[in-house]
Amino acid sequence: MGKEERKRMVLGLLVESGLELPPAVIFDNLKERGATFERRSVDNYLEELREEGLVERTDESKGYNKATDKGRSYYLDFD
Repeated sequence: MGKEERKRMVLGLLVESGLELPPAVIFDNLKERGATFERRSVDNYLEELREEGLVERTDESKGYNKATDKGRSYYLDFD
């Protein structure tokens, strides 16, 4: 699985859940779905997704993130 696929998994979890989630919860849920990458990778992917405008941080102190409208459109149009 390539980096873009892993980033898509992170974005997909946020889009499908519709929730604001911290990286640790994202990581735990992705592990349940069979992800094999490291916890720190989630932080890196979230940073890249934020830079691309697909995810936004909603709570700086707790690190909560959610998909933006652009992120939802990107994810849903990808298929």
